[in-house]
Amino acid sequence: MNLAELLEQQAMALPPDERKKLGAKLLASTSTEQPRRKRRAGSAAGRVHMAADFDAPLEDFAEYS
Repeated sequence: MNLAELLEQQAMALPPDERKKLGAKLLASTSTEQPRRKRRAGSAAGRVHMAADFDAPLEDFAEYS
């Protein structure tokens, strides 16, 4: 028996009015999706830094070149 079947079995054992409240709470908790904020170009400007020698050859790979 999986979790969904177990929960359904337990819910069916509740009185009808409690079952209705539980159903409403479950629907409310799963259907409220937060709207996504619109992305803005350049919003991370100044937060990312690269070393001045980023493109320089690595000493560890000197024997392969």
